[in-house]
Amino acid sequence: MVAARGDRLVLRRETTLGGARVLDPDPPRGAEPGRLELLDRGDPVSIVRAIVREPVTGSDLQGHGLLEPHELALGLGELAHAGEWFFAPEWLDELRAKTRARLAERAEASPLDPGIPLAQLLPAEPWAPAVAPLLEVERRGTKAYLPGATARLGEHEEAAAKLEAELAAAGSDAVKVEDRALAAFLEEQGRLVRVGDGFAVGAEAYAAAWKALVEECESAGRITLARFRDLAGNSRRSAQLILERFDADGLTRRIGDERVLRRRAPTPSG
Repeated sequence: MVAARGDRLVLRRETTLGGARVLDPDPPRGAEPGRLELLDRGDPVSIVRAIVREPVTGSDLQGHGLLEPHELALGLGELAHAGEWFFAPEWLDELRAKTRARLAERAEASPLDPGIPLAQLLPAEPWAPAVAPLLEVERRGTKAYLPGATARLGEHEEAAAKLEAELAAAGSDAVKVEDRALAAFLEEQGRLVRVGDGFAVGAEAYAAAWKALVEECESAGRITLARFRDLAGNSRRSAQLILERFDADGLTRRIGDERVLRRRAPTPSG
């Protein structure tokens, strides 16, 4: 039987047993006297507030057959919403609090990288993209941060100083960096450049290597790995890693065993 709330019906067996009025055409399992009493009173706002907590669309609610369209619209007007999704304001407040707590824990545990990818911050639900802007967090790229939160060295100050000293001593030779989070932080600060396979070079050495490559390409048109190694004064492996970073940044293009400058090549990140 297709029914809607408010429909009247007659219960029969061999004879008429009684009459009834539909309160919920699609009730949840288990008796809920409080729910039925609420539906019996017929207040659209109270009904919608009682049945909606997490995000749901208006069309999904209409499909339950509890309210007429104008009644549903009245009830939805008392809810929070994002796009086509409606939800209880209390649910959004709780989600904001949980989100801020997770970000605060992240900032405390990982000061070098206090952000959390948005894909990990919210469940993989269809409403997540619509609700994310309401969380009152800062979005930077694909990550979310507590408002005003910035990466900081914290207890990594000594390790950072040691790494920068190693980079300075190595010149244009790449140095293996075990702490990748530290390397990412220092690169964002313009203090080193990561060149692949967990290696890095100092920002000044990277800029000097780029300058040498540009000068050679402007005079000769192209440059080989061997020639670049001689100009940079480093090992073949280090020269290869730096050239591959130039390629990845769109500064150079590899043609066989040689590199050429790309047209309108941007300034290197170092």
